[in-house]
Amino acid sequence: MQKFKIWLLLILATSLAYGASLKYGFSQDDWYFLSISRAQNVSEVFNFFNPFSQAGFAFFRPLSTQLYYFVFTRVFGLFGSPLYMHIFMLILQGSCGYLVYLLVTKLKISHSTALLIALVYATSSAQFLSLFYIAATQQLLSAFFGLLSLNYFLDKKLWLSSLFFLFALLSKETAIMVPFIAVTLTLLEKPRLSFKQFIPYLIIFFSYLAMRLVTSSPTQREYHFAIGFNVVSTLRWYFLFAFGAAEEWIRYATPAFGIALPRFVQDFGPLGLSVTVFTILNFSIFILSLLRNNLRQTVLYLAWFTLAIAPVLFLLNHRYPHYLDLALIPLLLIVYQFIRGRWQYVLTLLLVAASLSTISLSQSVHWTTGRAEMSAQAISTLDWPTICTHSTIAFTGDDPFPRELSYTLSLANGVRVLCNNPALEVSYLGQGDLYPENAYLVDVGPIFK
Repeated sequence: MQKFKIWLLLILATSLAYGASLKYGFSQDDWYFLSISRAQNVSEVFNFFNPFSQAGFAFFRPLSTQLYYFVFTRVFGLFGSPLYMHIFMLILQGSCGYLVYLLVTKLKISHSTALLIALVYATSSAQFLSLFYIAATQQLLSAFFGLLSLNYFLDKKLWLSSLFFLFALLSKETAIMVPFIAVTLTLLEKPRLSFKQFIPYLIIFFSYLAMRLVTSSPTQREYHFAIGFNVVSTLRWYFLFAFGAAEEWIRYATPAFGIALPRFVQDFGPLGLSVTVFTILNFSIFILSLLRNNLRQTVLYLAWFTLAIAPVLFLLNHRYPHYLDLALIPLLLIVYQFIRGRWQYVLTLLLVAASLSTISLSQSVHWTTGRAEMSAQAISTLDWPTICTHSTIAFTGDDPFPRELSYTLSLANGVRVLCNNPALEVSYLGQGDLYPENAYLVDVGPIFK
């Protein structure tokens, strides 16, 4: 019963921090995922898990993409499902917090400290994108199954652990680092490793890699790898994100790894000041913790952190805080093992205050909320019964409005889903562009009034 109460507490905390996400609907990648999640029978549902039949999708995430969107839209309908998907996401994040609590207690940390760490994790602003953007449920499900896997690994239930590792991989490929994190967890308990305990992991690991090598598709432009000072810069950003920094800080980066924080505060006023002060204070505590904690333990925690973000560490121009899902835990362990006693409650207040400030700021400026609002406006404003009677549609207007709408509706995907017609020809045209012959013209102006 005590564990159930802790689980409910963490879901409540998550809901209080992220409850505003409930009002946002589909946008951007959601429309593409909806378009590839159609199934008319059980055979087509099973086909979601066929790596050779991914409808051009560059990744293999059937559990968190095709099956996820199919189930919710089939049960709640296209327009009703976003609310229930967001509720599911809140429960999922709270459950991840609970799994963090269990994991930390298995590392011989006190239950009270483990609960505080779980509370900070559940409400962390690092998960803003994962909770406001339905498409990012992939990251939440991957973290959930990854944490289940690590918990069962510590319980010595190795084959069950490997099964959840597989589920994590079927949610998002970044879970590939779970076995390596398990190595650091083992070293935290004892200095020697037993190869035998990793055999179930290795079977799944190499089977998955072989499958992806055979079925891999070209990656998108934003997924380009580079090795250089960009890696140091990326590490810097993830350390800051972990302690409350807003993703918006990236826009204020200056040469020589600087950040124009005075300009950020000037632009965002008291809320910007709150984010900045709490983040700097929390990050300073972290730096002090690094200098004062047990060296071997700290090195292993930092190894855990680095391994967890390794899949995105070398990516150019692709830095999102939600990749901290498994990497945030060791950083919190570092600071909570430095701060003792009642001061841990003060630390918790500082970390939660930083997160709440950043969540509030991000909700007002982040692209995912802006595009979700634009998508809702397009659905409510345009005459879809008339639009959907045509086979060729051109959205027109003053620049950059058609282009912005094209991002929001994922090019043709959103229109095809809304019209339930995968054969529609759709274009977005600004001033001076040539209109397709016989196209039905739709003025996007009313959406942006």
